[in-house]
Amino acid sequence: MLRKIIVSIATVVLLSFWLGNQQSQAQINLDLGGYMQNWYIANQSNEIFDTSVENTRTLETQGFRVRRARLVARGNLNERFSATTWIEFAGSTPSVLDFHFDAHFRPWFNIRIGQFRMAGQSYDTGILGSASLPFYERPGITSHVAGVMGYSAFRDIGVMAYGRHGRLWYGVHAGNGAGRFNHAGSVITERKSGGGLYGARVDLEVLDGFTLGGHVSTNQQRDVVQAGTGPFDIDRTSWSLRLVTNNFGIDGLFSQFEYVGLTGKDDSRGVSLGTDREYNVHGFYAELGYRFTREWHLLGRYDEMVEKPGQVGLANEFDRFASNNYTLGISRFIYDGNSELARIYLNYSFGKSGPTDLDNSILVAVFQLRFIP
Repeated sequence: MLRKIIVSIATVVLLSFWLGNQQSQAQINLDLGGYMQNWYIANQSNEIFDTSVENTRTLETQGFRVRRARLVARGNLNERFSATTWIEFAGSTPSVLDFHFDAHFRPWFNIRIGQFRMAGQSYDTGILGSASLPFYERPGITSHVAGVMGYSAFRDIGVMAYGRHGRLWYGVHAGNGAGRFNHAGSVITERKSGGGLYGARVDLEVLDGFTLGGHVSTNQQRDVVQAGTGPFDIDRTSWSLRLVTNNFGIDGLFSQFEYVGLTGKDDSRGVSLGTDREYNVHGFYAELGYRFTREWHLLGRYDEMVEKPGQVGLANEFDRFASNNYTLGISRFIYDGNSELARIYLNYSFGKSGPTDLDNSILVAVFQLRFIP
């Protein structure tokens, strides 16, 4: 019911604004851009448990990879209305990531409708674009929680209100809770009224260079039939807390800490419940960096994730699964005036994954070229 109310209000507001300005001349401006990330993996090592010999063995590889190759097209109908699409070309076939329509009423009130990254998740997956990642890849906890909540590629189909007022940014949304390309009425053929994924996020710059933020979201669905499978229920809730500093006390020093948690109480969509009939995952990442100059940055990160019960491979035999990683890096930025043109960074990451403390490591060089309008 709440999702229906939000969609109805958004539709009425947009239609009223359109009718009130129907005599204005539309001037369509189309901007094109994108970015590409290329990896050179100098060495990647993963220890696995080989069930055929009841012992561990190590897999090693090296070589080149096109991690992301994305194009964006953004059309501005006038000062109020715009449409945006992002397309990924790094896979075997092109894939639409975003396709959404925006109505800009005030800096503090905008409406977005379509397929896009919802704000009600961690900052790392909901707000931070992959063209701005400080390391070669995201920490495991943020990507994992986004997937378990029902997002695919951190995206869903729905509607969101968002905006900025002074030092405060907010986003409130309602979506299908099934990820990309999962449309109600075709892929989702049955579901009780009011089902979906609802969430909100706020980030507040409390002082110059000191920001606090967080999110809360819930995916509640009953008697769902999706892609011919069901009926089943979904009951997932996630939350996060974030603290950021930038030149706070020490010029050039920046840091970020984000804690993310999730509780699931359903036995669907690939999550197996333990003896307590509940699935929990929590973790965090902590980043610290220093800008020697505008172009040269030195960074470090520690991230950790704990699942109860374990979900993958050997982990499903244990009540608790834990993983942790350390990542060190140095970055070189290339600018064209005030715009970032490219970045090159070298990262070394290593860690362990439980319950048998399997080792993993990677040494990777990344080159990114960006031409986002």
